Amino acid sequence: MARAAAPSRSFGLGKSRVDSFEIISAPPRNPAVRVLALLLRLRAELAVVAVLLTVWVWLGPDHVRDAAGRWVAAPDTGWDTTTRIAVFVAVALVLAGLPFTRRYLFHRAQAVLTRHRVRQTLLECRVLNSRSRACPLTVWARPTRVGEAVWVVLRAGISPTAVAEQVEELASACFAREARVIPWPRFTTVVRVEIIRRDPLAPNLIRSDLFRYASGDIHDPGWPTHDGPDSPVPAPRREPSRPALPAAPQPAFDGPSDSGRCGDWSDYV
Repeated sequence: MARAAAPSRSFGLGKSRVDSFEIISAPPRNPAVRVLALLLRLRAELAVVAVLLTVWVWLGPDHVRDAAGRWVAAPDTGWDTTTRIAVFVAVALVLAGLPFTRRYLFHRAQAVLTRHRVRQTLLECRVLNSRSRACPLTVWARPTRVGEAVWVVLRAGISPTAVAEQVEELASACFAREARVIPWPRFTTVVRVEIIRRDPLAPNLIRSDLFRYASGDIHDPGWPTHDGPDSPVPAPRREPSRPALPAAPQPAFDGPSDSGRCGDWSDYV
């Protein structure tokens, strides 16, 4: 007679064990909760699309009902499609041409992209809750002087150490040079993931007046531009143009003196 298979035993939500194998599966979630979470993650993109659609409709012609009850565009109201497209392109070129707006929009867009990349990295590295398989919440991101900062809310069962162990993966996923994980000082439920992209204190960015006075020329631009990290030998500085003061004469303790005392210690006491 064939041997009956051993019945499977359940060990908590989303876990089942058959013989020596343990299968961990994600529990089913409410579709409304999943849609709400997706809208929360895409709030920046949806806000931009909503603003563009609102401006597009506001600049367009008014619509009225005709005799058949259909909505048609009212004549001599609003702008046509070609004019609106030209206005959108002109505004986009102006925003991209001005340095301030270009930097602002680029850094904000990069912060949003970093927030998505941080969440995807934690999901791929399986920094999840052990039972519900839930990923930490990336609630906010903003640009900093060195990169971006992302605030992550940890769910129950996830420690800040689990996120700190993935700093190399976070830096690689965000196309950065370094990543740091700093827990919140008051409670460790919230951690701050700092993405480091640039170093504002690099030697080639410092232009201090101390370099000018140290070289003896107040017109010296500072650190030499041809002296970079790839240079095998640092370029020597030119001789100071400021005249050097003559050395002060030193008294001869053992030499002859005008008083005829042969330079004993009584001359200086």
